[in-house]
Amino acid sequence: MTLRMAALAGILFLTRPALTQTDENEGPRAIDACGVLVQGAGCVLFEGAGGSWVVPDAGRFDFGDAVRIVGTADPDCITICPDADGCIRGAVLYDPRVFPCGTPLPSFPDDLVTGLCEGLGGALIASSLVGMWCTRPGRLVRRP
Repeated sequence: MTLRMAALAGILFLTRPALTQTDENEGPRAIDACGVLVQGAGCVLFEGAGGSWVVPDAGRFDFGDAVRIVGTADPDCITICPDADGCIRGAVLYDPRVFPCGTPLPSFPDDLVTGLCEGLGGALIASSLVGMWCTRPGRLVRRP
């Protein structure tokens, strides 16, 4: 009986580090990668970033298209797709010809608003200067 207990204790001791060890890649993580959309068993998969990930909405893209995907990779999500390594939550797909991998993405609407404000600010300053030039005293009044 004590031999069995010693063997069981030895097995538990040897397997304990493997049971308590955690992998840093487990759990949701940010993803910004390029890959290809493929058809899984009843789902759309993104192949890239070291695996096959379920994409809830491929938008205007179709199977075989190269895409850049930005979102949160969740290896622990529940899915009906047996081929998947996990899901990409909040996935936004971009055409890599327009927004290549590794390049910064514009932050809409912030970049749009900032660009409009900068452009309109310059136009307002220029129009006020023109208005002050045209309406300065003595310019419009003719003296005999």
